[in-house]
Amino acid sequence: MKLVKAQAIAANLVKILKPYCERIDIAGSIRRCKPEVRDIEIVCEAKITEYKNLFGEVTGFTRNKRFVELVDSFGKTNKGSAAYGRYKQIELPEGINLDLFMPGPVDYYRQLAIRTGSAEYVATEIAREWRKKGWCGSDMGFRKIEDCFEQISADGKITWKCVNKNGELPPIWHSEEDFFKWLGIPWLDPVLRTV
Repeated sequence: MKLVKAQAIAANLVKILKPYCERIDIAGSIRRCKPEVRDIEIVCEAKITEYKNLFGEVTGFTRNKRFVELVDSFGKTNKGSAAYGRYKQIELPEGINLDLFMPGPVDYYRQLAIRTGSAEYVATEIAREWRKKGWCGSDMGFRKIEDCFEQISADGKITWKCVNKNGELPPIWHSEEDFFKWLGIPWLDPVLRTV
């Protein structure tokens, strides 16, 4: 799909979801202004509803009901959940997939950088630097390597499983620039993020 058409679709989705999100950003090849777009990627932190017990302690949460309803109405779900998952892929009526990433507040700006890409730039520049600092992306989010177990699939893909759920959490970054500063690399305009 041409960039201009994908930008219009993404901007409309952001406009619809924005009232139900703490923050929301277009990522991927649209953010990098690539002439051809294979899918629409959006990163958002939905507003949540907390559940408390009689003592006022938070016992659970769910994403905003209207946010979930809207996301579920966008098209056919290929995978994931808007209610509880960190990712949902939707086949939009316009003939393009929406990849919706829903990280928590701690991991938001790291996810925005990753989901903006390019994949090669993330692997050779961003992920390389966080590994040097002793961190990895795991099934529980961004964690210390020492708190995780490396798994290698049959096709050679490496994933990390967190085995110490009470381990150190990463700092909270207040912007994508703040995340890049923590990595120790200069922030680049998304258009320049290529290898």
